Amino acid sequence: MKFYYIKTLLLCSVFVNSFGQTQKEMYNQSLQAYQNKNFEEFLQLTQKLDQTRPSHPIYTYNLACALALNGKKSEAISVLEKCLLMNNKIDFENESDLASLKDSEGFKKLAELKSKLNTTISSSTKKVVLSEKTLHPEGLLYLNKSKTWLVNSIRNRKIISFDPNSGQCTDWLTDKDLLSVFALKADKNEKYLWVSTSSMPEMKGYNKDLEGQSEVLKIDIKTKAIVKRFPLKGNHVLGDLVVAKNGDVYVSDSGEALIFKITNDSMAVWLDLKKEAFNLQGLTFNENESQLFIADYMKGILSISMKNPNERNWLNFPESTTVKGIDGLIWYKNSLLAIHNGVKPIRIMQYSLNQKNEIETAQVLDHNRPEFDEPALGTISNGKFYFFANAPWNAYDKNSDLDETKFENPTLYFNSLTK
Repeated sequence: MKFYYIKTLLLCSVFVNSFGQTQKEMYNQSLQAYQNKNFEEFLQLTQKLDQTRPSHPIYTYNLACALALNGKKSEAISVLEKCLLMNNKIDFENESDLASLKDSEGFKKLAELKSKLNTTISSSTKKVVLSEKTLHPEGLLYLNKSKTWLVNSIRNRKIISFDPNSGQCTDWLTDKDLLSVFALKADKNEKYLWVSTSSMPEMKGYNKDLEGQSEVLKIDIKTKAIVKRFPLKGNHVLGDLVVAKNGDVYVSDSGEALIFKITNDSMAVWLDLKKEAFNLQGLTFNENESQLFIADYMKGILSISMKNPNERNWLNFPESTTVKGIDGLIWYKNSLLAIHNGVKPIRIMQYSLNQKNEIETAQVLDHNRPEFDEPALGTISNGKFYFFANAPWNAYDKNSDLDETKFENPTLYFNSLTK
């Protein structure tokens, strides 16, 4: 079994699960059980860890090994498939703990799946390369009235506009108190721009005094004036937001698994999902705004009834797809466009839904493209899906300093959607 270094982001030693232990304590116990060849206890602990933190790259792989060591071959194959769909680079073929599986038909099919996951699918087209290399984009927006393209900056703490033909960038909004900018959305009349921001170590000027601060901004598009601030303190990271036709704003919080609602210039928790979600990301309405769909980085997509938020369910995904790593999520003609950036290889997916809001089919739009590195959020304009294919998350060192030799200028892609 391969043991990996667990980053603090993925395994917080102070996080106490429902079993009265921290994940770190339980993980260490599982390692001890494995080293003592107490494989039954090892399985019990890895099952609990997988329930506590689903789709975790270490826990899920260790669970596959534990199942194999306990003679549960078909279950081990199923979990290994889940691991492969999250990361096709795992060297499961040479894993001694999986020796009992190697002559099975299921193991051979896993090798075929790994080969298939190495294929490249390219349906999106490069649009333009931006002039500002260190921008670090996440979300973008096209304002139809003013014919303006806007993009955020996590690193440089601002909003810029850019020429879609030349890529030339121009500061659109700078403010000394602005934090890392994430999502940009306008109301239906394009009077106000709504912006989610959070304090990030990767932003310029970060210091401990800014730790835990987040803010939603309401900006007058015509004057570019910030007309209202909605600040938060605590473990909040406001990654995305969506604006309803009536002007209400819904904001996802990946730090606390909360959805905030802003109505009549007042912000409050709309839905507390801490008991069922882990890391909330993109969110989007269906056409008539009867359902809100929200991505969870670990669990997939949650469908929420707007009339009764207690009526909600996690969508079932088709075979040979993964729930892991969805960041951007956009509704388009009875389908959900999903950007999976927490997986290897990175993929852009389109999930078609039926009248019951169930996923019927999954289409791969882009897959295993070497030029794609951490695409995040996207937007629809004139029937095309636009997104930045690269963001320099992997170019920061342990001190959150940015190494410009490790990434390229932000590159905008679009997909001419066929349905």
